[in-house]
Amino acid sequence: MFKRLHVDNYKCLVNFDLAFQELTLLLGRNGTGKTSVLDIVYALRELLSGRARIADPGVFPSHTLTAWQTREIQIFEVEAELPGDTLLYRLQIEHDTKNHQSRIADESLWDADGRPLFEFKGGEVHLYRDDNSPGPVFPADWTESALARVVAGPKNTRLTKFLEFIRNVVVCGLYPAGFEHETKTHDVMLARDAHNFSAWYQHLQLEQPGQVEQFRKALEDVIEGFSGIRLQMVGRNTRAFTLDFHENGKKYELGLDEISDGQRALVALYSLVHLSAGLGYTLFLDEPENYVALPEIEPWLAELSDRCGDAIPQAVICSHHPELIDYLGLSSGISLSREPSGVTRATRIEDLSLTTEGGLKLSEIVARGWER
Repeated sequence: MFKRLHVDNYKCLVNFDLAFQELTLLLGRNGTGKTSVLDIVYALRELLSGRARIADPGVFPSHTLTAWQTREIQIFEVEAELPGDTLLYRLQIEHDTKNHQSRIADESLWDADGRPLFEFKGGEVHLYRDDNSPGPVFPADWTESALARVVAGPKNTRLTKFLEFIRNVVVCGLYPAGFEHETKTHDVMLARDAHNFSAWYQHLQLEQPGQVEQFRKALEDVIEGFSGIRLQMVGRNTRAFTLDFHENGKKYELGLDEISDGQRALVALYSLVHLSAGLGYTLFLDEPENYVALPEIEPWLAELSDRCGDAIPQAVICSHHPELIDYLGLSSGISLSREPSGVTRATRIEDLSLTTEGGLKLSEIVARGWER
């Protein structure tokens, strides 16, 4: 799981530290950096999956530098607590805004005792074995992650374990209207806006056939008349995502494009909880309550809470919603706030001095700005 994230010189995040729990709720006013945290995690996943270069859109282009800083160095650190190991990943990026160029100045992976497993500096990689003894040295392209290009082997299993952990991160803000209702592929990773949900579902269905029935029963409780999901062949190598319903003794089917945005959101949310369980996914979700009615969000939250730290290693949620704030805030909440300097700070809700006159709910205290 993510234990700690350190960011310096990225948008409003300057010398910023954030510690995570198995289930973490990020709350705060607009512009305090909640979505920026998810942007960084997404960018690191894309970079360390080898799918993107450093300056690509959605990764770390130079316009992500903090606007009121003159420094052109960005620093990111991830401390990851993995089975039997704690590892620290560090990435330093140099931007030359005048010439519109960016490069990785320093990339490294260390264990909890400060011993190296990987170092990339000045265009040269120094690889170390699991026992930290020196391994091969070779040149690499500093416009992309050199760590992502390391081939897994029997002597670098700790490094490989870290890469697998990062590549299993799901970062998503659902946009149900954009869900594609037909697919020709089996997508291992859900897109940032979940437009490829059908392709991702097809992959999960094959990976987790034993979870499908439980998933179906959960949806029966939250979508009126729902009875099942099918991926029907509609063309060569093309399947359509179809939902079965029954009403007044009659059965009918609707395509994913024919149900409401809220119903599509519920299908996706329950897929994240049920079908991804046991696959090692870490979930970073941006405002999952969007499109979902009040009576529908709490049962999903309860299921997510029950599975976090077990079937689902970790979940981090960004939300303004009072239901999520009241349900998770006191035990799992972290408040992001901007100081007069513009810098964002993270404070655990349990460490804040809250004005609780009249037995107000946490969401009501936050709405009034009474947290200190």
